[in-house]
Amino acid sequence: MIRETFVLFVRETKRWAGRRPVLVVSLVTPLFWVLLFGKSFNIINMVNLENLELPQEYYAIAVKIVEVIRLRIFEIFGSQDYFTYMASGMLVVITLFQGTFSGASAIFDKRLGYMTRLMAAPIRRESIYLAKVAASVFRALLLSLILLMVAYIAGFKFKEGFTVLDLAAAVTVVVLISLTFTSIFMVLGFVADSPEALFSVANLVTLPLMFTSSALFPVDQMPEWLRLIASVNPLTYASDLVRFFLIGKTVSDPWLTLAPLAAGSLITLIVGMKISVRALEA
Repeated sequence: MIRETFVLFVRETKRWAGRRPVLVVSLVTPLFWVLLFGKSFNIINMVNLENLELPQEYYAIAVKIVEVIRLRIFEIFGSQDYFTYMASGMLVVITLFQGTFSGASAIFDKRLGYMTRLMAAPIRRESIYLAKVAASVFRALLLSLILLMVAYIAGFKFKEGFTVLDLAAAVTVVVLISLTFTSIFMVLGFVADSPEALFSVANLVTLPLMFTSSALFPVDQMPEWLRLIASVNPLTYASDLVRFFLIGKTVSDPWLTLAPLAAGSLITLIVGMKISVRALEA
């Protein structure tokens, strides 16, 4: 089954790489969020004294106030640059977008007859599901790394003492959350008969998941009711961990935060595989 999965994985990856418009669309959306919204909504510029005209006797007081505000901003975002905070969150959000595309690919494979040919082949049905999930996770990871490189060029600031091990840990988190969302949307792709149904569900959950997590704004600054929702949102766990490893934002217990994320990815993978195989054989 490993060989079958690998062959199908290579096929999925080559097909995706050959569709440049799909690659561009997959990357453009998170880049727009990071470069346009992240750069324009730069909180630290609000307390910039360079262009502020003040009497000399008030300037020293203003400097002290700005220092306090900068310290508070650092405590809230883990960085004095909101762009860095948001970009690290979008590394996780991009897995949500890719999960949607992965489900759509399963629907189009059924419509174009490719899935029928796979079902006629002497291969395990689980290989079909696992290959599609692995290809989607690989795409999400690759796009996340590209996004991180672009963000670094645009001014992303890593934490002091950042190492390759920190990058590897952040990559692990991205893989886990990508497994979760890909498994969920892949099930919808195998069960649904039309891409309209899949995209309807995706539009219903994508933005709410993003805005009710810490991807764009810290949970402890949210209203109580929204904080409760964010506490059960898997994007929150993944965003907090990625920031912990990349920019050093404090997490109370990173390994305890990682545990439910890993458990959720494993559960959705197994359950998704069972449901998808039944849908294929129906």
